Amino acid sequence: MIYSLQGKVTLRHAHDIIITIQGISYQVLVAKPESFPLQQEVIVYTHQVFREDDQYLVGFASLLEKDVFLQLVSVKGIGPKTALGMLTKAEPSALISAINQGEVTFLRSLPGIGPKAASQIILDLKGKLISEDGIAKPSVFPPFLEAKDALKNLGFKTSEIDHVLKQLPQDETKAEVIIRSALKMLGKVS
Repeated sequence: MIYSLQGKVTLRHAHDIIITIQGISYQVLVAKPESFPLQQEVIVYTHQVFREDDQYLVGFASLLEKDVFLQLVSVKGIGPKTALGMLTKAEPSALISAINQGEVTFLRSLPGIGPKAASQIILDLKGKLISEDGIAKPSVFPPFLEAKDALKNLGFKTSEIDHVLKQLPQDETKAEVIIRSALKMLGKVS
């Protein structure tokens, strides 16, 4: 998986940026292209999306934004483009606050979110993202979010993934190690 890209932003479009690294250009979908200055070197945290008929990179200006995105796509019915649309209209800290306070009206005001989706987001994520000293922080360590997403892409159910991840050492810092351990526990790898 590509965790981040560091290079120069050479183009910006309505929904993506082009970042060039040593002569290779990557197209990365982002929530707010204007937040990435043209012709300047930036670090873009990324998430790779693999679908049956499509694959693309989604980029984030901060790890918090990436973590909120990964939490949102873990909710049934919320895909990567819907989650990205939510981050286009709301800052990650505002989303965390709205989810933790059960603000259905705020969530419904975001693109692609109806009453059912707003309720599902609150049901699944309330209390999973916490705020300490006014700074929003995920309550789940980022490598575990990355591992959870990878296991979902392999076809495992969220409930069985959560059950296995809770049993693993919570201080592990490498997603690959977490994925390998989880696969062994899920009985898919000897």
